[in-house]
Amino acid sequence: MKLWLNRLPSAFPRVADAFVDSGFEVIALPCVRSYPLDVSLDSAIVDFDRFDHVVVTSPESARLLIDAVVSRWAQWPAKQQFWAVGVGTSELLKDESHIVRTASNPGSKSLVYLMRSEILPESQILVVSGKGSGRQFDQLNSVLMDPVTHLELFELVPHFDLGNTRIDAVDGVVHGSALLVRAFLKIAETHGLSVLDYLHFVTSSDAKAQLPGGSRYHQIQSPTPEGVRLAMQGDPSVKD
Repeated sequence: MKLWLNRLPSAFPRVADAFVDSGFEVIALPCVRSYPLDVSLDSAIVDFDRFDHVVVTSPESARLLIDAVVSRWAQWPAKQQFWAVGVGTSELLKDESHIVRTASNPGSKSLVYLMRSEILPESQILVVSGKGSGRQFDQLNSVLMDPVTHLELFELVPHFDLGNTRIDAVDGVVHGSALLVRAFLKIAETHGLSVLDYLHFVTSSDAKAQLPGGSRYHQIQSPTPEGVRLAMQGDPSVKD
């Protein structure tokens, strides 16, 4: 099976290499372009030290958070606990000498479950993501006195540069998030691609909801080779 990896441009080549090393044939073809947002005066940056926990949802978020904090603060607050959704995000944060925790399985679902068991009700939590993303961490509000705060650092805009890449032999698409599914659908409409021709791997019910009726899909915990291989052991579902 040949897979189209629909991930942020910053996720490559690390993500593509991981799939190839696991025996998959892939094409790394982003459907979006990332545009940083100006957060220099955002209260989450100005008062960054008030947060006990900082959740970073992607490598892109990690890079932009580091830039935003370094430009405002002489040093990082010492007592913050950082949480990363995946290994790539964790590695970037660790480069700044932070203590970073990840769940035993990659993905936001596992991380929410872990955090729910460890955070205190009075904790102040910041979720760092792209625009319109990261809302799955609002599940933590049920155990908090104050709701989580969201800091959106970039906006994703549909962008497609096929170049010399051939997609006629692609069997499945691995989507990194619901936002990336929406971008893929816009690209498919613009370029006359049939969404129903592909087997889709999605990471959440929100991502699944974006797919048109009749789409074949697997819902996976994370857009990793392990997540895809595990899903392929069963039959795909069909969207109503």
